[in-house]
Amino acid sequence: MHYFIGVDAGGTHCRASLYDHNGNTISVGNAGGANVFSDFVSAMQQINLAIDLAINNSTLPIDKKLLTVGAGCAGGQTQQAQQNLAQWNSPYRHFFMTSDLHASCLAANSGRDCVIIITGTGSSFAHYHNAQVTQYGGHGFIHGDEASGAWLGLNAIQLLLKSDDNLVQDRQFCSAISQALGMNYKSKSVDTNISVDYILSHFKSKLASDYAQLAPVIIRLQQAGNTTASRLVSQGVDYLYSILLSNSLHCGSDLFMTGGLAKSYQALLEKKLGQEVQLMQRPAQDGAMLFAKAKMNSPEIVNIIN
Repeated sequence: MHYFIGVDAGGTHCRASLYDHNGNTISVGNAGGANVFSDFVSAMQQINLAIDLAINNSTLPIDKKLLTVGAGCAGGQTQQAQQNLAQWNSPYRHFFMTSDLHASCLAANSGRDCVIIITGTGSSFAHYHNAQVTQYGGHGFIHGDEASGAWLGLNAIQLLLKSDDNLVQDRQFCSAISQALGMNYKSKSVDTNISVDYILSHFKSKLASDYAQLAPVIIRLQQAGNTTASRLVSQGVDYLYSILLSNSLHCGSDLFMTGGLAKSYQALLEKKLGQEVQLMQRPAQDGAMLFAKAKMNSPEIVNIIN
């Protein structure tokens, strides 16, 4: 039997699903963050680990050299990632890589036209139309990725630092963020230089996924009615809305959301748009598997447009 692997490789998690030749899921393996653009070597290690775990969880005697792998990767559409892939010594029979956006599109609407909104560690949009993917956003949280978990976390840290200068007075918000960082929030009447130094030192070399760990704290505050957290979430919704509106993505195509923050944004975005936004039901691994099957039949089946 010919087995397939579908991989969803993002900034926080890497998931690999093992499929039979009919596309039925046999088993799943989970590993750590894998961004092939920012760190190709580390990403491939996590992808290999997730695939190994999927194989082990199946209890089937599967030879990796006979596997066909489709991988939807954060940064997978970039020229740099594709060049690194061309030089990579693959242990698999076939290894096809595309963007996580493309894989999500294929999974969300079974290969039919659609728009995908991803709000996870990063944020991005994909318009899938006539077998082409047009991407919006997804430039990394330093340069954008508004509404993402990393963006929320970065804003929270900036606001916490501003509170030290008496520019932010929301004690509930600052206390919750401080507690998440393992600190006790103190008012300006107490020397806070040590706390500031800790924050700056702690985040000196952190990745997007580290900032994104603060997102659940912000969402809980927003759900509890905290003004500062609600304002941040609203800014995220405004950004998602503006991308859809400015590019007419809300016209004529089914809209889907996926990612760790999708449920938190869905209702708010639907209200602002005045139309349905569906949560993606199938995992992106399904789309990556479909991509691999398509590439086996026609290497030129898809164009990725940046």
